[in-house]
Formats: sequence, structure tokens, C-alpha cells
Amino acid sequence: MVFQKVLIANRGEVALRINATLLKLGIASVGIYTNHDRGSLHVTEIDECLLISDSVQSGYLNGQAIIAAAIASGAQAIHPGYGFLAESAEFAQACSDAGLIFIGPPAPAIAAMGEKISAREYAIRAGVPIAPGVSAPNMTNSDLLEACRDLVFPLLVKPAAGGGGKGLHIASTLRELEDVLPVARREAKSSFGDDALFVEKFLPHARHIEFQVAADNFGNTLHLGERECSLQRRHQKVIEEAPAPTLTATQRAIMGGAALKLTSAIGYQNLGTIEFLVDADSPEIFYFMEMNTRLQVEHRVTELITGLDLVECQLRLASGERLPDVIPEVRLEGHAIEARIYAEDSYNHFLPTGGFVGKFAAVDQPHTVTDSSIADGTFVSSAFDPMLAKVACWGDDRSMALKRLREALSHTVLFGVTTNIDFLIKILNSQDIIDSNYDSKYLEGLKIDRPTPSTEVLSAYAASATSLGSATWTKDGWRLSGMPKATVTGYINDEPYDISIEVGSDLEVDTYQDNDEFWIHHPSFGTWQIKRTLGHRTSAEPSNDQITSPMPGVVIAMHAEIGNQVTVGDPLIMIEAMKMEHIVRARHSGQVARCHVALGANVRAGQLLIEVVEDV
Repeated sequence: MVFQKVLIANRGEVALRINATLLKLGIASVGIYTNHDRGSLHVTEIDECLLISDSVQSGYLNGQAIIAAAIASGAQAIHPGYGFLAESAEFAQACSDAGLIFIGPPAPAIAAMGEKISAREYAIRAGVPIAPGVSAPNMTNSDLLEACRDLVFPLLVKPAAGGGGKGLHIASTLRELEDVLPVARREAKSSFGDDALFVEKFLPHARHIEFQVAADNFGNTLHLGERECSLQRRHQKVIEEAPAPTLTATQRAIMGGAALKLTSAIGYQNLGTIEFLVDADSPEIFYFMEMNTRLQVEHRVTELITGLDLVECQLRLASGERLPDVIPEVRLEGHAIEARIYAEDSYNHFLPTGGFVGKFAAVDQPHTVTDSSIADGTFVSSAFDPMLAKVACWGDDRSMALKRLREALSHTVLFGVTTNIDFLIKILNSQDIIDSNYDSKYLEGLKIDRPTPSTEVLSAYAASATSLGSATWTKDGWRLSGMPKATVTGYINDEPYDISIEVGSDLEVDTYQDNDEFWIHHPSFGTWQIKRTLGHRTSAEPSNDQITSPMPGVVIAMHAEIGNQVTVGDPLIMIEAMKMEHIVRARHSGQVARCHVALGANVRAGQLLIEVVEDV
């Protein structure tokens, strides 16, 4: 291999994942960071790490500064990770112009697929089916509205330069389309620096299936099977598996063949992913959705069923090796499933959360891989994607892989930040998931009530919050045994619980305390956040004239001013967190009496934003 040193142009879990392969191959690595990330795990784990910028996010997108750092460090190549730079034709070309090897496809191939309107045109020429829609470049909102009048709703609005589910909106009527177009443009501009949009047919019942493709510099191509990625929220993946449980051998051959036709048509090199939408009601119907010209977050499940290290494959292909030498044969064995752990409240519309990680302990079990960039004390900011970790498990069959993933998640301890771990366990236990009876809208339509604490949870809290009787601390947490009668009060989701316990139980739990806030975990009942005291009992709902922030973030738009009359559902304030926009709306009709925040303000979850005096 021609590389002695490679710069990793990414952060967090991505940087750590790539660094692991470089270490295995004996290749020196160089990391980058911004001042915001100075204490991050990838900075401490990578031997040589360079400060790239004082800014929070833009430093990781500053291609010129990254290339200069690579040259100064003596690196021969840059691995862009699997973020935005990995799909930047300009960055790939700039690397080449600077004499550096870009570990990924050539710039023309990235350009062909990176702009979604262009990608659709290439798919048509390659004979790959696409969804009906409007995809002419440089169309204004008015142009799009006019062109969509004769299309069959619902429609999906997508950023032409997009990816990762950012800026996607569904419109069921022409009026809804008119409302979402300006929002989609803002999100596209903010996330990708390009506000171009296109609109296509939305399949209400679709499966999201993608093929992992590989190509060398000599025209050889192959695919490494497919991944099922239909379990999503806000168009971002939550659970992925390989192979797709509902795909027949015939469908696999047809779709895999289509993926390779498109791969060859654009002169692709290195690894990439061709994504398709499959009509869940008519599985023989599928449409090309997009190509990700990079490694995907979910590449671990493909690694588990093929036995390959896909980062190593990237490096070897980029160094000029032939595909038959890099991957002599493709063997797909067993089944693998991955779950993404997000900083979000799954029982409150999946809204982002944040804060300091009090304790993180990943599971250590066979056939399981956990990738993360968090540790005790890590601050989870609203400035970046909410994914904290991902857990992937392999089994001889799908049933075994599911069982191992449920066990791995139930033994994963994460305190200090509200996450979706318990939600993941609950859905992985549902019959629909076990039977693979779902589509890409399944999670967003799922009605799961916020759980209430069991006696076990309350008993564990009582033991943790007090030192009564024979409750003793072990290295794994509190052990309850014969605790005498005690009464303590704890608040869970702002609801008070008076806990009277006469006899404890022989149960070990993990605990964490931050001032008057307790966190407890056990594989049998999950993770619970309990406040010892709130000073007074409160209702779960704020008073009806006080509008609070549902999540931490930044105020990016003010839709109402003092004195404005509003009605139920009117937009009041827009908050952005973790690259997601959320509109705070009026809960009743009335007049705006006070505004407690201004444009650009950083707000915390629960902070008072605006007061509306109800009409009487």
C-alpha cells in the first residue's frame, strides 16, 4: 500500500472508526478538531491531532484548511469519513490538485451523483427506474408549484444537494407544498450550501433498500449485497440490517444488477451505496433514490456478514489495487442488525436532547460491535448530529441477530443524556419488527406511550437515594436486601412518586447522581431519570399561556411579535437543533403578550419562549 500517513477529515465516531483500521494496517493517522471539540474522544485517541478552526462546525467543512493540514503533516492521502466532505466533488478535486489522494471516488463521479437532479438523469440513461417527479434545475418555488399541479399527491420535497434525511418534507396537498418549499430551501442552504430543490412521487408504503457497491480503477465492479434501512424517523435511519429480510433472490439479482449498471455508467471507483425505494405493497416496483458516494454509517452490518473491513477496502482501492485482489470473492453469511443510539426523546416526537454524559458503558459480548465517540464527561451539543453510538450484532440467522442486539442494548449504560435506547429495545421486541412487517413510515406512525416506573424501578431509586438499612454499594451499583420501611419522593417526568418500601429485593443496578438528579439502569427495566426534589410538585404541561422550548437549540426565526393575534396551530418560533428545524406553534387562540427570547438566542429544553393571553 502506498500510504504511510493518512489525514482523517472528520470527527467523533467516524474518525475513531477510520483510525482503528489505519492502526491495524500500520498506517499513521492525523486527526483534526475545532476548539469546540478540544476535549473530544477522537482528539485524545488519535496520536496526532491538529487544531483546524476556532469555529464549531465550519472547521470540519473548511477544505482548504484541511488540505493545508494534510500537507503540513506529511500525509499522502485524506480520508473524508462519511460526512459532507466525502460527497464534495470540489474537495475531491482540490485534494488531487494538491497532490493528495482522496480516498473515495473521482470528482466527476461525485458530481454526477451528488446533485440529485443530475443523478436522476444518469439513472434514466442507465436504464434504472426513477420515481415520477419534477427535477429541472434552477426552478423557483412558483415554478415547482406550477409544475406539480398535475402530479399525484403526496409528494416528497428533496434538496438537490442533500443527503442524510436533511431538508426532506412530505406534502399531501398543493397548499402544504407551498408551505414546505421555503422551509426546505432554508434547510438545504443551511445544511448543504445549496438551496436547489426537486419534487418526486412519495410512496406512502415504501421499503428503503440499499446496495453496497465497489469498483476499482480498471472498470471492475461488484456489490456486497443489500441492507434494509426502512426503520427511520425524520428520514434518518434508526435500525439497519443485512440482508434485507423480505427481498427474494430474483429481486436481489434485478436490483443489484441495476445498481451495478449505474455504477459503471458514471465511471465510479472505490466504495459507494445505491439506494432504492421499494413499493411495500408491490415489491416488484422499485425506484432509484440516490447514490451515497461514500461509506455509510451502517457499513458495519455489511462487514459482519461478509467478513470484510470496508475501510481497508477503500484504502486498497484508492492505492490502485484491482478489485479481484481486494475482494477475491463475496460470501454473505448469517444476518446482522444495527441500532443507532440517538440523543433524543423518543416519546416526545423524537426531539433532540443534550447535556453531559455522566456514565457510558458499552456492552462486551461476542459477535457485537459498538462504535461511539462518547465517554464519561462528554458534552453532547445541539450543534452536531444527535447520534451518540451504534451497536451492531451478528447471528447465524435473523432471530439470533435480533436477540443479541436486544441483549446488547439492554446492557448498555448511558446516563446524563436522554436517549432512545429503551425505545429501541421496545420496538425490537415488537411482533411487527420480528415479522419484518413495516415500512419507512412505521416508526413515525407508532403510538407508544411513555412508560411508567415499576416497583422495581422505585425500589432501586429508594435504595440509591438513601442509605437506610442494609442497602449496600457494590462495584456494579446498589444491592437491595432486607431494607427496612422507608418513604422517599422522586419525580419522574415531573410526576411525583411517594415510595414506601418495607422489603427490598436482591437486585443490582447501575446508578449515577448529579446533584439532586438520579439515573438508574438495569437490563430488566432500562434507564430512568429521577429527580429527588423539584421544590414543589409540577404538572407535566406548562400553563396554557406559556410556550416553552421542547428541545435545546437556537432560535432561527420569529413568526410572532407582541400584540399579534394568533390561532391554534399558528407558527410562533422556529428552533434549530442538530440540523433539524422545529416550529413551535400556538396551542390556543389569543394575543402574544410577551416574548422572552430573540432571534439567534440559544435556548434550553423547557425554557419559556413566549406567552399568549387566551381569548375569553
